Amino acid sequence: MKEQIRLILADIDGTLLNSSHEVTELTGKAIGKLKDRGILFGIATGRSPYAVKKLLPEWGLENDTALIMGFNGGSVMDMRTGEMTSVLRLSGRAIPQIQKDLEGFDYNIGMYEGETFKALIDDERARRIAHSNRFTFIQDDFSGYIGQELGKLLVIAAKEEMDRIVKHYETLPPSDLYHTFRSAPILLECVNPELSKSRGIQLMLEHMDLKPVELMTFGDAMNDFDMIRDYTGVAMANGDERVKAVASYVTLSNDEDGIGVFLNEYFGLEE
Repeated sequence: MKEQIRLILADIDGTLLNSSHEVTELTGKAIGKLKDRGILFGIATGRSPYAVKKLLPEWGLENDTALIMGFNGGSVMDMRTGEMTSVLRLSGRAIPQIQKDLEGFDYNIGMYEGETFKALIDDERARRIAHSNRFTFIQDDFSGYIGQELGKLLVIAAKEEMDRIVKHYETLPPSDLYHTFRSAPILLECVNPELSKSRGIQLMLEHMDLKPVELMTFGDAMNDFDMIRDYTGVAMANGDERVKAVASYVTLSNDEDGIGVFLNEYFGLEE
């Protein structure tokens, strides 16, 4: 019930942002009214929390965002205190395993570290990722990370090659080092096998002393599937049909103020 909701988490691409990569005025105003109802707003994304923090002023949400859950549940930045917590990190031993599993494919590997984006190969795709996150690009062979723990790794490839890579992974047995899911036409995420947005949210809620029924989530893609299914989930009309099938609600698309319209109607924010 609406009276129970104390926290809202929204995915970014295809959900919070429209096709012009903007938060619309209607959606921004609706989010700004949530705190008057005692409801916190946060972001749940595969991106680095540091990148999202940099972008919040561009989206007009720097004063309305309480939490940034990044790396698909692996890290949470509390914007109220500056505290950063990380869970279920990826073993650096996954790096040589990924390279072995993808032998013969044309790909790059990337990684967020602080406010930099590092990649094995200096190419246009990797630099574009760095630029879109307002990060510095660094080429790195990743040899120094094999004994460390990481947030996540990205496999980067042309769409057609990524199609083949995804099909290849369907033929491999599950790895005890890493789990993969496709988050964009050219991106494959590699994370701790136990990690998902839903699992990260579960740990975050325990830390915040919140109950699952007190959370509402918005998303569109398969990396949002668990958090839409496991909580009061709202799927975007432009979302994957499998996500919409497990959602509590389906709202308008990200180009039709889907979040803003839903928040206004559900919580009566325009009253």
